[in-house]
Amino acid sequence: MLRQFSQTQQSRVRAQLELLLRNVEPGERLPSEPALAKHFDVSRTTIREVMSQLETEGFVQRRQGSGTYVCRYPLLEDESLLHFVDFPTLISKQGHTPAMRQLGFVKQRAGAFFSTRFHIGEEDRILTRRCLYTADEHFCVLAEDSFPLAFLSEGQRVQLFRSNNTDLRLFLFNATGRAACQDETTISVAQPEDYPFLESLLEDKQHPLLFLSSMCLDNHNEPFISSQIYSDTDYIKYQLNRRIV
Repeated sequence: MLRQFSQTQQSRVRAQLELLLRNVEPGERLPSEPALAKHFDVSRTTIREVMSQLETEGFVQRRQGSGTYVCRYPLLEDESLLHFVDFPTLISKQGHTPAMRQLGFVKQRAGAFFSTRFHIGEEDRILTRRCLYTADEHFCVLAEDSFPLAFLSEGQRVQLFRSNNTDLRLFLFNATGRAACQDETTISVAQPEDYPFLESLLEDKQHPLLFLSSMCLDNHNEPFISSQIYSDTDYIKYQLNRRIV
């Protein structure tokens, strides 16, 4: 019973400390452990244990004789792997007005590219959803999310096509009963010759775009959703840290 109380107290203190960290710039020093213990009305042992967790996860750094410093912000719940990247929120954070339009779903053979990514045959079918995000009515993001068609039953596909659910990952994980494990993401720069299919959306604005290629793995470490994302970083800033909740 005492251990359960201790864990509950640690969870409460951690939540309070995470809130504190979000209001402190990276590189700034936190109050001392005695000061934090007094502020949260807990023992120094509890503060020390929670700080140790945060340090292990890379959110803070404790320097001998100097203090504890913020390294990076703790993640919010909507940054979990269970959810897609929330582009409208990221666009809004930069002071722009976001909008989203689903460009539709495309069924196609896996081919060499997707058969390798999903460990399926080249003739197997995949389903790709394309979404366009704008900032102040200007092109911002084109996101293509693909997964094997066999993951969903016919009824589930109909449900997906009829819905306006932007959170494709959450829909798929709920529909298949799987859980997220990790994202494997590569980042590169796409030159204008790499994206001729976007010319009509870019308003003659020919410049490099940020290209993200991501594979989400499930709890069996199997490939689940492949994403290819083209972004104009004039309107969006990414926070790529993701975690499981």
